[in-house]
Amino acid sequence: MPDLDAQRRAFALLQWVPYSLPTQFDDELAAEGHYTHIQRQRSDAALNAWDKEHPPERSTELEAFYELERLGIYTNADFFSPSKAKDGYYAKRLKEHLSTRKPDRAPTAARPHRRTRLHCPL
Repeated sequence: MPDLDAQRRAFALLQWVPYSLPTQFDDELAAEGHYTHIQRQRSDAALNAWDKEHPPERSTELEAFYELERLGIYTNADFFSPSKAKDGYYAKRLKEHLSTRKPDRAPTAARPHRRTRLHCPL
């Protein structure tokens, strides 16, 4: 059976929504959990609308941290530190790593494929 106090709190919140409920608290509806169900729907819809209007933005420091993690510099055991991020630590570290890394050599069509001998019998 649902908590009657929670039902009464939900009913009180729903009183602010015009035409949503009958004027009096109904014990039978409360026993079914009706008021908390309706209030949860309203609350979830409001939160979803807020999230849609205000999508979360990831900082450049967090993006740099994830890139360092993808490159294998950090593992799942390493945690993002907001105090380090405040000083631009992760972006600097990523920039240093990318500047010291050897560039990938693309194969050129002008270079013929050279066979290598794996074993030379005597």
